[in-house]
Amino acid sequence: MTNKAVTLIAVADLVPYANNAKKHSDEQIEKLSALISKYGWTSPIVVDKDLVVIAGHGRRLAALNIGLEKVPVIVRDDLTKEEANALRLADNRIASSDYDLELEQAELALLADVEGMDLTMLGYSEHEVNFATQDLLDMEDTIFVEDIAGAVEQQKSENDAKTKEIDDVAAPVADALGFKRVTIAESRTIRDLMGRIEKNTGLKGVEALIGFVSEALDIAA
Repeated sequence: MTNKAVTLIAVADLVPYANNAKKHSDEQIEKLSALISKYGWTSPIVVDKDLVVIAGHGRRLAALNIGLEKVPVIVRDDLTKEEANALRLADNRIASSDYDLELEQAELALLADVEGMDLTMLGYSEHEVNFATQDLLDMEDTIFVEDIAGAVEQQKSENDAKTKEIDDVAAPVADALGFKRVTIAESRTIRDLMGRIEKNTGLKGVEALIGFVSEALDIAA
C-alpha cells in the first residue's frame, strides 16, 4: 500500500483533466464551496506527477470559486499515465453509489433539530430537507392529488387544447410535403392533378388532397 504525504499546493498550478468523465454543475460547485467555507477541507485533491487532477475536480473548482490560494494535495508521482487514468475512472465510478433513504432521512431528522444547523449547506435543497424531515402523516394534504382520475382528465383536456392551438397555426406547404422545389413541368402536372382531385372529391385545396390520398390509402390497404 502506497502512502503519500499531503502537501499544500497552489490551486493555480493544478491542471484539470480535459477528458474527465464526471461533470460538475454550477449549482454543485456553489454547494461544495459553501460546504468547504463552513467546515473546511476534509479530503485532499489527488494529482499525478504533472499535477493533473486524478480525484477532486469539483473541489478544485470550489477552491477557485471561493478564492483559496493553496489546497491540500496528494501527489501520486509513483503512477504511470495509464495507471493515473485508471484510478481517475475508478474513483469516479466508485464514488457514485446508492443511499439507504430511510437511514438518510433519519440522520437528516436528527440534524434538523440542531440549533444553527443549515442542511442546505450539505447539498440538499429546501424541498429535499422538508420532505426528508417531515412525517408523512403530518404533511399538508395539498401535496397529494386526491382525485387522480380527475387530474389525468384535466391534464388531457389541457394537452388537447394546446394541440388544437398548434394545429390551427399555418405551416409552409414545403414542411408538409417534404420537398421545397419542383420543376416547371412537375408544377403543371401537380396543378392538373389537384384540379382532377378537387373535381372528384367536391372539395378544395388541401382538404381535397388529404381526403383523396386518405381514401386511396384505405383502398390500397
